[in-house]
Amino acid sequence: MKKKLGKKAGRTALLVLLLAVFLSYNPISARIFTVSVAIYHKLDPVVFYRLIRTESNFRSFAVSRKAALGLGQIKEDTALYIHPNHKRGLLFYPLYNLDMAARYLHYLKSKYHDNWSLSLAAYNWGETNVNKRLSGMEIDPKYNYRELFRDIPETYEYIGKILN
Repeated sequence: MKKKLGKKAGRTALLVLLLAVFLSYNPISARIFTVSVAIYHKLDPVVFYRLIRTESNFRSFAVSRKAALGLGQIKEDTALYIHPNHKRGLLFYPLYNLDMAARYLHYLKSKYHDNWSLSLAAYNWGETNVNKRLSGMEIDPKYNYRELFRDIPETYEYIGKILN
């Protein structure tokens, strides 16, 4: 009797684990997680949703040519910058990756005085590049600085896709 219960409990545990993995890595769950994480971090859920869709199309295992990982396409170095206790490999866990993306976006929004276009430009093109471009300029939180990046087609289009 004990042997039968042990096998049955083992199969049940395996099914529960497989279900948990399926629910975590399923694109529909990724969309739900995205909105939830945005709300948790007090970010505009529509903007954050569009950012994740643009970055990875809700594919948890996405990897870019520049080694950006997961849903939010976060690099390991960026994750360490945002969260000094970050452990390599965790960026493939959907909720962790979304949390890192939201933390980084929140940081950028604070740095660029709540200006979405500059925050998105920095997320896409890098803070250093955006800072050089802004050298000496005063930031207007409401102004759309997209035109400032017209000569950087990827960033210009990126801002347009997310902010419409």
